[in-house]
Amino acid sequence: MKYRELKERLASKAGIIANIAYPVIGAGVFLLVWFIAAEITDMEIILPAPARAFEEFFALLGTKDFYVAVGGTLARALISFALAFVFAVFLAVAGYLLPPLSKVLAPVVTILRSVPTMSIILLSLIWLTSKESPVLITFLIVFPLLYSSLERSLKNIDGYALSMSKVFGVPLLTRIYRMYIPAVLPDTIAAARSNISLGLKVMIASEVLAQTVKSMGVAMQISRVYLDTASLMGWTIAAVILSYLLEGVVLLIGSLLVRWKK
Repeated sequence: MKYRELKERLASKAGIIANIAYPVIGAGVFLLVWFIAAEITDMEIILPAPARAFEEFFALLGTKDFYVAVGGTLARALISFALAFVFAVFLAVAGYLLPPLSKVLAPVVTILRSVPTMSIILLSLIWLTSKESPVLITFLIVFPLLYSSLERSLKNIDGYALSMSKVFGVPLLTRIYRMYIPAVLPDTIAAARSNISLGLKVMIASEVLAQTVKSMGVAMQISRVYLDTASLMGWTIAAVILSYLLEGVVLLIGSLLVRWKK
């Protein structure tokens, strides 16, 4: 018994080490390729070295404009994601309870997924202001992805188990807590994690085209106009870090929900 417990502990520690080591190795390989490419190019205006990009990133951290831009972009990204998530949950559940509604929504969601992103961006720029249009754009891109994931999770719930729970008179709240939530939670967390970072990328791209003041998108555009590639890479590093932080928050919330569920 002790040998088995020791083996399980070692396997657990090995798994933790692997989860840390592999991403570090991947990041190291990426930085190495970047460094080699920068050395071959030998032109900062084309591709600055990693050290130069990180130097610019840390310089940005010391400016007030950086936090104003990041705060504005983050606020708009979170608002659009929250709206998309709430609408996706509400409509997916409503469609599950009312199958005809799901059939009505199916072509709408398909259209939203099929419409070119640039068309959505250009139309929203006509309809709304430079601050409002990125929120609508991000919502229209993220919503169909979240909805499809939630709808698929609900349809994959074990129908036999649900039928038996009704036969034995299991209360509705118990069924929701013990059957529905555990069935949809893993896919919901995975969908939220991938789409929150996607939403941030779409938000920044929308801000560039909408010329949203006090935003990361406009800051990147200014760097491009002045051919300050190092500054542009610094802003890119900030966006990547922010994306990882948002995904980490989603994973943390997911782990807390899983513990609470248990």
